[in-house]
Amino acid sequence: MAETLATILIPDISGFTEFMTTNELSHASHAINLLMDAMLEAVGDEYEVSEIEGDAVLLLRKGPAPTREKIQETCLKIFNAFHFRRAWLQQYTICPCGACQAIINLSLKFVVHHGPLAEIKVGKFVKHSGPDMIVAHRLLKNNIGHTEYLLVTEKLLEQAADSTEHAEWSRSFDEYASLGRVHYRFSLLSEARRLVPKPPEPPGYASTDSTSYLELPIQAPFQEVYMVVANMAARSDWVPGLREVGQDRPEVFIGSRHLLRFDTFQALVSPVRMTISEEGILYAENWRIEEQDLSLIFEYVFRNQEERLCGFAARFLNAGDTAWPDQDRTALFRQLQDTAVQLKTFCEKNFASSGPPGTA
Repeated sequence: MAETLATILIPDISGFTEFMTTNELSHASHAINLLMDAMLEAVGDEYEVSEIEGDAVLLLRKGPAPTREKIQETCLKIFNAFHFRRAWLQQYTICPCGACQAIINLSLKFVVHHGPLAEIKVGKFVKHSGPDMIVAHRLLKNNIGHTEYLLVTEKLLEQAADSTEHAEWSRSFDEYASLGRVHYRFSLLSEARRLVPKPPEPPGYASTDSTSYLELPIQAPFQEVYMVVANMAARSDWVPGLREVGQDRPEVFIGSRHLLRFDTFQALVSPVRMTISEEGILYAENWRIEEQDLSLIFEYVFRNQEERLCGFAARFLNAGDTAWPDQDRTALFRQLQDTAVQLKTFCEKNFASSGPPGTA
């Protein structure tokens, strides 16, 4: 059985269990995957990925222990990438589900340790084990009392080339069955959280257009009606004249681009706004129709009127620089009427006794 000295680095997502068990599983899993991707991109090839453990990543770096400064630099890169991606998802989502809205509650902590590890090979897989691996995992449960911190064991610091004291680091220990007392130092990451770079604000829109709303009731829950509209890939199931939807990636978010191919034209569609409240949802998207030299904003309102009644309203705004001829406005309004009627028919048929079809 091979044995090697290695640094064990575990970034662990705090709030993971509640997030996964109280929200929509598919959306919660997708959000966690995106956050994991951001962390792994940040660490690059500095560490190798040993395991993905649901709420944590087990990272290993073979060889002597790095300095505390190097550990702090690596962890802050991961920390910034995690929170930048988390904030981006929060700002750019158009999904009102619990998972996509609760992602703001997730946080990140780190445990770093160093020691000899045994390598067990089973087929193509390599499993790392040993007392020091157990120590690192046990330290994820400690008495620090905060959700975001960097914990480095004294054993690692004793082997690191740099032993400079840092006044902002606190000393502590925890005692574990079969392991005894484990001493460590830790630094809280509250100030680092405040300094995480913020994503750019989503592009907005402004218009003085006074076009009135088309309104009609739909016998279905307002969030389910909204999710039908937000499911860009499946719009051909109910939008009149829409043959197919082309998109580079399946996710729909503020700024994503989707090519809607109709019988007589095609439109490049991009979401620009989604706001949710107890009263309902406001959603808007930009349409660019090159064949007709039209730039539009479509606004959709989904009001929560009763348990299974959605007050639906929609209108279009001129996002271009020139005024529309009356015949263009009339044709667009007729198309909007036809689309709203088809949406009502589709939703009332599909939500009469069962849950929604595929969502965004």
